Amino acid sequence: MRDVNCENSKVMTRSRIVLFLLVAIYTMALMMIEWQTSQDFVRQFVTDIGQNKILFYGIHTTLSVFLLWATALIFGVCLLYIDKVKQRQEYFFYLSQIIMFTYLGFDDRFLIHENIGQWLGRNDAYLVLGLGFIEIGLLVWLGNLRQKTKAARYFLYSGAIFFAMMVIIDAKFPPKMLLRLSLEEITKLWADICLISFAWEILKQHIRRK
Repeated sequence: MRDVNCENSKVMTRSRIVLFLLVAIYTMALMMIEWQTSQDFVRQFVTDIGQNKILFYGIHTTLSVFLLWATALIFGVCLLYIDKVKQRQEYFFYLSQIIMFTYLGFDDRFLIHENIGQWLGRNDAYLVLGLGFIEIGLLVWLGNLRQKTKAARYFLYSGAIFFAMMVIIDAKFPPKMLLRLSLEEITKLWADICLISFAWEILKQHIRRK
């Protein structure tokens, strides 16, 4: 147990160093951009959402990105409860989920798959579907779902259903159809909620074992 706690402490220390290093790089980059351009140019990166005339402007995307990144964070906490030597499969599963949900948050915030779809001249919904298949592969290969609680599996399967609904709406429904956008975004939100609940149930399982 002492060795595991020592290893967890080292992981947290390394994580802090990486975090502080990234923030330091970001700090210098932001200052250099303003130095080389102007305050008006930098304002595009730091503008407050509340400055828009519409109340709660961008709230849905903010909530979705928060849930995705919070899911990645919860899986990061799960890493602290395992021995990466003795539990390599769980280690790589949690690591894959951190990468997956961190990317999904960036994708949702910065329109990555939309831009790729536009560049390729293809429906961007199928790029998201590809990520879904990758996630299924990770769950089957590394997830060890039989050892997860019933509640965790319930939230996972519910999230998969909502995710599939979102992709179908995005890929097949007419772009200007009434309620299309709301249905797409609502199903995405429910998928996010189910998936963060899945991660939370896994973390609770580790806490109970301790």
